[in-house]
Amino acid sequence: MKLLVALIIFVQIVVSSTDFENAYLIYKTGDFKTSLKKFKYLAQKDGDTDAAYILAYMYEHGEGCEVDLQKANKWYKFSAREHYYAGQHDSSRHIDKEYRKIYKSLSDSGNVETQNTIRRYAESLYNVKAHGTNYFLPLSYRYNGEYPSVNEHKTGELETEFQFSVKYDFSANLLGFDEIYSFGYTQLSFWQLYQESAFFRETNYNPEFFITFPFSEYLSDRFLKAIRVSFAHQSNGRGGEEERSWNYLSFSTFFQYKFLFMELKFWHRLPDSTDYNPELIDYMGHGHLRFMIPYKKHLTQVLLRSNFDETYAAEINYSYPISSRDDLFFYMKGFSGYGESLIDYNNKLNKIGIGFSISR
Repeated sequence: MKLLVALIIFVQIVVSSTDFENAYLIYKTGDFKTSLKKFKYLAQKDGDTDAAYILAYMYEHGEGCEVDLQKANKWYKFSAREHYYAGQHDSSRHIDKEYRKIYKSLSDSGNVETQNTIRRYAESLYNVKAHGTNYFLPLSYRYNGEYPSVNEHKTGELETEFQFSVKYDFSANLLGFDEIYSFGYTQLSFWQLYQESAFFRETNYNPEFFITFPFSEYLSDRFLKAIRVSFAHQSNGRGGEEERSWNYLSFSTFFQYKFLFMELKFWHRLPDSTDYNPELIDYMGHGHLRFMIPYKKHLTQVLLRSNFDETYAAEINYSYPISSRDDLFFYMKGFSGYGESLIDYNNKLNKIGIGFSISR
């Protein structure tokens, strides 16, 4: 019964529409006056370029209003200008252009639906975005602390570290608070590349479901910008005595004061049937404080975690674009304390790494 209820809720979330989609559905029913008000509200309040384009079309053709070419021209220009400005800072548009060239070179299938499927396949149009930082550190050096051997393989002080983190936003505004519903997945790996067998010392897997509530509209002159609630799982996937895993609920708040951004995050560990690491919270604590400090093209982030005793963790990373497209960054990371990885959550160490990232 619980599974059925959860499935019904999930389906409702997936099929639910955003404000724009609701307005468009009303438009398709022929209620032009109502949809005109909604599209106008979205264009003026949110700067929605799609809403502005349809609003212009309605003024041009007199749908829900008198024909007004001046207003139509105004909203056409607004839609084109805002769409251009948004795309101007999106480096992926250059890649999309090349994918469109591939699509245009394909033969027409003769069927509209088939052709749309081919286009999406050829252009790779999927709503997957960066979640955490995606980075690759070919040189990551531990200069204090020790790692245990893995399957009788000795671990060295120098290794390679990388993280892959993406999210998929699948719905929005179900409750009327402009909230965004997302799935996220993060994978962090530590690779003993410079050892003779070049084995993976540890990999942590972190899937999560979260809802983000932006507060920019209601508290634009306040420090609080958004809150996020999340259900997540994290493990190293080893099984047996080396299994390290936990499930948790978290609550995050995001603040801004001028150029300084801050995240305050709390988590609560959920009980599970097989507890391989009962002391994990004693070292990981119950939350963290993260500062993000942008200055021109520089970005520095500082993360602090503490149980208000000797079990602390501090991490600092710095990035700077090394590409004219602003999507490839020099990346440096430093870590000190406990909880660098799940297998070593109770090992204290100091470490520094250097490499690059493709997201911030």
